[in-house]
Amino acid sequence: MKWAGLRLMALILVGCATAQIAEQRVVSGRITDQQGRPVPGTPVLVVGRRLDLTTKFDYTELDRRELRVLTADDGRYRAEFIPDELGNNLYLFFYAEKGFDGVRFQRPDGIDITKRLKESRELRLDQVLLDHPQWKEVQRQIAQFGADSAKGKILRQLGLPERIDRGTSDQFAETWWYYKKGISYRFVGSAVEGSYTFQPIQGVLPLPPTK
Repeated sequence: MKWAGLRLMALILVGCATAQIAEQRVVSGRITDQQGRPVPGTPVLVVGRRLDLTTKFDYTELDRRELRVLTADDGRYRAEFIPDELGNNLYLFFYAEKGFDGVRFQRPDGIDITKRLKESRELRLDQVLLDHPQWKEVQRQIAQFGADSAKGKILRQLGLPERIDRGTSDQFAETWWYYKKGISYRFVGSAVEGSYTFQPIQGVLPLPPTK
């Protein structure tokens, strides 16, 4: 009875977390910002993992694949795929390491679509991207320095630096540190004098916004 109960538990776990789907599925929707405006050219990922249940009744990942599409000018996206070609556990992400505007938007949580794909051939999942908590300050500083200035362009690309060191001998010199990105920029006045790359460092708290 004990082993029968364990086997039943294992089957329930398999059924909840994984699904074998050999027919085509369609996932579509529209991505907008907080004001309801479309967000074009942003990545949408369907990530499939091939999971296998171990003797300890947890999962080990055997393989991982992804399907990437971009939103159109109206913010709409459409992904057509056969789930089994990606994996037996599938998630939908509205961001990617490349192509997502992480300076302006927060990263939304991934959505487990395994069970939904098993139950329906077509899914519609819309997403509203929320502004990054630092976005207003980034905008303020870009307006201060100018959008076409070196500082303005770096702010738009990387956001606020985690640290700013200002020179003691030269009051117009300062260094912006982006620890998580692994790069720093040295400025003299408004011009970039040089940059330095290094191994990214995680866990560094950002500076508070300038008053």
